[in-house]
Amino acid sequence: MKHEQPTPVLRDLSALRGPRGQLSALWGFTLREYYRWNAYKSRQIMWVLDILTNSLIFFVLGRLVGAQAAQLLGPYGTNYVTFILIGIILNYFLITNLADPFTRVRRVYFGGTMDLYMLSPMHPHTPMLGLMWLSVFDDYPRAPIIMAFGVLFFGAQFVLDQLGLVLLVTAVTLLVAYGIGLVSASTFYLFDFKGQNEPVRFIIQQVLVALVAGTYYPPTVLPRPFQWIAAFLPHTYAYDALRRLLSPGADRSSPTLLAHYWTGWGAITTDLAALLLLTAIFLPLGLWMFPLGIEKARRNGTLTRWN
Repeated sequence: MKHEQPTPVLRDLSALRGPRGQLSALWGFTLREYYRWNAYKSRQIMWVLDILTNSLIFFVLGRLVGAQAAQLLGPYGTNYVTFILIGIILNYFLITNLADPFTRVRRVYFGGTMDLYMLSPMHPHTPMLGLMWLSVFDDYPRAPIIMAFGVLFFGAQFVLDQLGLVLLVTAVTLLVAYGIGLVSASTFYLFDFKGQNEPVRFIIQQVLVALVAGTYYPPTVLPRPFQWIAAFLPHTYAYDALRRLLSPGADRSSPTLLAHYWTGWGAITTDLAALLLLTAIFLPLGLWMFPLGIEKARRNGTLTRWN
């Protein structure tokens, strides 16, 4: 007698598409990226040496320029080591959120795994956030370590009386940088920028920020046209606000940037307002553009490169 085969039962994956399922997937990515980051002990040794070396370079530079640097700092106090270390810390954060999304999309494309992610119940943004944890583990902890190195070995000083405001400015800065990073990552599929560099990340992070935003020197020392360019970069306001909040002896109210003179609200208030405005522009734009790129690649069959 012929036995009838049982009818296969398809698993209902609808629950996994909800917030709880996405959070579960993010947790899985977090654990995987942590194990990858922690896999090689030599990596941690080189990580600490890299932080110490970068701090030492700018400490020596601060010693060489001495009092001349202090005179140029204006409202940011008189400690050039503190000034430059805050710039380094924030630059690590911004590179992670702005430059990493494109790098992660490129990694899963050439690694042959983007198709698998998009066949799962995950939202297009879930693997992006999950894969970024490798850089989060690598870059975010640098902030307290750099501050500790600066205080213990290089004469840096930090004030933390406005820690809540510092955290707020940092959070908004990370959001706007992630929005720009999503715009950058979307160009991988939307405009077929599959090389190492693409225009958004290259122009903003590697050219404009390095030149005019004030990472290594106050933007007030730049010619007026460069200060106008800096007025449209979120980095400019993040550097200004955090240096005023964290540097001892910093002036927290006097106008310095062009936007400070336009609003008359006070320096830190204007910085925060500018960051919120830029976040309201770039974060929705990135959240809209990135799924468009994924959908275009899905239709064209180019989510993944198969060798």
